[in-house]
Amino acid sequence: MSPSPSIRSPTLTKGQVSSFSSSQQDTDQYGAKLTLNSQPLAGWDLTWGLDADHETFNANQMFFDLPQSMASGGLHNESIYTTGRYPGYSISNVAPFLQSSYDLNDIFTVSGGVRYQWTENRVDDFVGYAQQQDIANGKARSADAIKGGKTDYDNFLFNAGIVAHLTERQQTWFNFSQGVELPDPGKYYGIGKYGAAVNGHLPLISSVNVDDSPLQGIKVNSYELGWRYTGDNLRTQLAAYYSTSDKTIVVNRTDMTIDVQSDKRRIYGVEGAVDYFIPDSDWSVGGNFNVLKSQVQTDGRWQKWDVTLASPSKATAWVGWAPDPWSLRVQSQQVFDLSDAAGNKLEGYNTVDFIGSYALPVGKLTFSIENLLNEDYVTIWGQRAPLLYSPTYGSSSLYEYKGRGRTFGLNYALTF
Repeated sequence: MSPSPSIRSPTLTKGQVSSFSSSQQDTDQYGAKLTLNSQPLAGWDLTWGLDADHETFNANQMFFDLPQSMASGGLHNESIYTTGRYPGYSISNVAPFLQSSYDLNDIFTVSGGVRYQWTENRVDDFVGYAQQQDIANGKARSADAIKGGKTDYDNFLFNAGIVAHLTERQQTWFNFSQGVELPDPGKYYGIGKYGAAVNGHLPLISSVNVDDSPLQGIKVNSYELGWRYTGDNLRTQLAAYYSTSDKTIVVNRTDMTIDVQSDKRRIYGVEGAVDYFIPDSDWSVGGNFNVLKSQVQTDGRWQKWDVTLASPSKATAWVGWAPDPWSLRVQSQQVFDLSDAAGNKLEGYNTVDFIGSYALPVGKLTFSIENLLNEDYVTIWGQRAPLLYSPTYGSSSLYEYKGRGRTFGLNYALTF
């Protein structure tokens, strides 16, 4: 999720539309991975290697002629100036890793690994977003820049697990793993408090900058306990999971920046899947689900996490018919309601899809009807966006993105 409107949107000042603008965010990413495998002893597998990736980010905001945009209802817009929206930045990661797996006996297999992750952030100097607008509008001639810079940090991340082969068809497992979540530098830095203009120059009084507020990754600890069964006709899996971190990311809905707070966060739930192939027929049925809760600890109490960041529970059920060379399937997905401690709520919805394919003598034809029943609903993002952007960036109706209606698809593929 990127908390910045990419559509043309108005800004309100004291209830009045003061500007009309559109943002653009450009992200470039590339990376490489080297993996080597070996087996020093029978039943002992080793995997080691190196991950490396690099990301760059830039964002700007284009402002349009307000009378012209208002007169056309936002359909005809002429650019008058462009400002930076967030500080540009780059992130570089280098991570050597070692993973091991060993069969203790016919029943138990243990695994474990370590990953050393080094991260460097480089952030550009940045004049405050509002101050850039003042300069463009002639209210000021110049302004101090919020200093950028670079910072680096490293983390050792561990994982361990055990699998018990109860029978040839049943396994149970327990896993522990660690990961790092990095807050978005562009929305964390570049925030400053400015004083009144002196001879047309806006002085910087205080700011969130790299030197004073070095950004650190948020370490996440995850645990999972699961069981699976793989039979001739029945395949099923069930797992409970729990993840926790000692910090929480919060979105400032006034200026769309983010803050990292020392509030613990936890996400826990149960997920499962089942597939059943009816004997002596071409029919099959199945489903999957993920029921979860996301909470943050505030003043010693666990509360529901912000709906703009938390994920809703979901469930899917399907029935299939696959007489060769056909494969047909109808599935229904239910997204459940979600609420938070502030009283915000996302409404759940249900959609039905039809998916099919036909194997031709040469190639394969696939076809689909998404939202088969033409359900009228607002997507999860379409419900989150008004909470993030309205009323600061205009009426909530600007951001209530509805889901697509009945949609037909046809595709041909040839594998050679």
